[in-house]
Formats: sequence, structure tokens, C-alpha cells
Amino acid sequence: MMRHARLAGVVGIAIAASVVSGCSQLPFHDDSYETEIPAALEAADLGITDAFAGITLSGFSETLVVGGLMGDSVVSTDDVSSQFVQKVIAVALEGRSVHTAYFKLALGFGEYEFISTDRALAELGADPRSDGSISMQEAEQIARDDSE
Repeated sequence: MMRHARLAGVVGIAIAASVVSGCSQLPFHDDSYETEIPAALEAADLGITDAFAGITLSGFSETLVVGGLMGDSVVSTDDVSSQFVQKVIAVALEGRSVHTAYFKLALGFGEYEFISTDRALAELGADPRSDGSISMQEAEQIARDDSE
């Protein structure tokens, strides 16, 4: 009887370990976006340097985070225009299909100064969440509106 209890305990621990490790990993993506989006942003001559793209996971929701540093010649306050935000989203998503639930812009200037995009996103018809992200459908619509 004791032997069956040990065996059940070992099997239970093994199952729990595989469930925990499986839940902690991001689903598979074609990770070409990690180099293509930053290259496109820097090539678009928008004044963005040190561009990056990555996917974050919060619970079961994935967010494509795109960003970089802005030069003083592009922005000198903590706010940007809706036209600029629209162009950045359009360049980031052009010809790419990244399947995430949300999209977030993370733009900054200076060492620890970040730029709020909430007002600009709202002007473009999106509804920013508390973390500043918008749904991927909203981001794709903003990108389509830029090309019209």
C-alpha cells in the first residue's frame, strides 16, 4: 500500500511539473518580427533609434510590444501626435502577420522618460487598456487607415 502511495506521489509531482513548465512558455511564433519590425522602423526615417519588437505574455494573453527611442528633433514632450503613432503602427505591421491578442507601443526619449500614446490612440479610434496596449484588431485597423 505504501508503495502505491509513493508511486502516486511521484506521478503527481511529474504531472504538476510538466503542467507548470508548459504554462510558463510562450506559444510558438515565427520570430522574424524581432528583426524585421525594428529594421523597418529605423529605415522609415521616423526618428526612431534602438527599435525593438517582442512578445510578452500576461496570463493567457500575448502582446506584441514595439518601440524604440525618439530623438529630441522628433519629440520634446511626453506626448506624440496621432499621425505619428498611426505611421509607426503602419510601418510595424506592414506585410506582417503576428498573431497576438494585443499591440503596444513603447516609445521613449532620454534615459528613463517614456512617451504616452494613449491620447493619440484614442484619437485614432482605439480604446487603450490600463497598460497602454490596444487590441491587435484596433492596431490593424489603424494601419489600414494609414494606407488609405
